[in-house]
Amino acid sequence: MEIVIFERTSELYFMNLLKRFAEKNDGHYTEESLKEAFSPIGKMIYQPKSAYFKIGGSKISVNLNEVGGAIPTAEPFRITLHLDNKCGKILEIYPVTYWDKILQSVFPSTSKKIKDEYVFKSDSELIKKITEEESIFNKLRKEKVYIRIPKENTSKIILTPTKGIDTEVQFEGFISILKFLEEKITTVNV
Repeated sequence: MEIVIFERTSELYFMNLLKRFAEKNDGHYTEESLKEAFSPIGKMIYQPKSAYFKIGGSKISVNLNEVGGAIPTAEPFRITLHLDNKCGKILEIYPVTYWDKILQSVFPSTSKKIKDEYVFKSDSELIKKITEEESIFNKLRKEKVYIRIPKENTSKIILTPTKGIDTEVQFEGFISILKFLEEKITTVNV
């Protein structure tokens, strides 16, 4: 039986990346102290981290509840753009699954719109605004992300990358996607 040891290199890089972004944009970075627990399967660690900063006038927050050790998993990174006001719209953008493709072939009149391997769910006016520019597809094509405006709080656009964040350029790309969506949502609500 092979035992996998949690590698913290990428998390340490991301911690430094978050800290740099927070400092560069007059923000705030926090991380709780490392908590350790021992179980029959091995040592487990837990360390929440978060950062808040402004980019282009928009408040951005990033949260990670890192879990590691014997259980090499973590809650996904959540990058949230906080809108000034509730937009009253819900939104879901996520990668197309095999099941989505089957549904689209059987029920082509469904309200879902599949474009460049992503499903867009919202009202038709917002989907049209978002999908009228090719730039969003170029940004999404490079990554696999889940984006949503939750029904419970329509003043947040939450982006969750499927594989974490590897580089500063990638992180800036995620923020540019959020800024693009913020602009489109603002123009629909005007």
